[in-house]
Amino acid sequence: MSIKSRIRYAAAKILIGAIAGGLFGAFGSPVQAADIFENEVIEFEEDTVVEFEFVESNGAYQSVFGVINLDTGEKTPLIVEAKPSDQPQNVTVPSDYEDDAGLFNTDDFHGTPGNAVPEPLPEFEFQANTRYAFYLESYYNGRPAGTIYSTDIRNPGSKRLAFFEGGFEALTNGGSLIRWDDTGSVLVKFEDQDIDSDDFIVRAGGHQACNYEENVSGN
Repeated sequence: MSIKSRIRYAAAKILIGAIAGGLFGAFGSPVQAADIFENEVIEFEEDTVVEFEFVESNGAYQSVFGVINLDTGEKTPLIVEAKPSDQPQNVTVPSDYEDDAGLFNTDDFHGTPGNAVPEPLPEFEFQANTRYAFYLESYYNGRPAGTIYSTDIRNPGSKRLAFFEGGFEALTNGGSLIRWDDTGSVLVKFEDQDIDSDDFIVRAGGHQACNYEENVSGN
């Protein structure tokens, strides 16, 4: 079952449960599900499986993308770069300070699915009513180069370093693109750092075609 059917099925269970349980607000309206998919927190009202897709990376770091349980601190790695980029490049070449996302922009340590990332399609089951965030853990020549988070408050200076293009609704409508800026590096001085949010790009949900009606009838 793909992300569309899983998310929609979970949403159906939420609505049915609310009606059956008589959960109504002060004005007789059904209680809304507390599904949040944004920088502040990732949280679902029902146990929810989300599929992820590594899109590309642009940068000299070798990184690990994963999920952190904000209540327990437990980290689960999901996408792991086997090498910093598809092809070796000279790290002393200055940044062009441009967004290098895209198949034809390969001048900034470009990494692609199946090459830099051998296993680009993981999934993760988010437990109901549990607070999560995403993290990006980076290394350079085997040395830790810092960890940043999708939740701003966990970053130095509460800086936003993960950018969501689409919230919860996007999970079943093309997917939510999560673009990372791993600025704060061990490679360059603060004044020389670029801010391009193309260093590591992941899509959450929506990357597989799904005929919901067929999946339901097939089950």
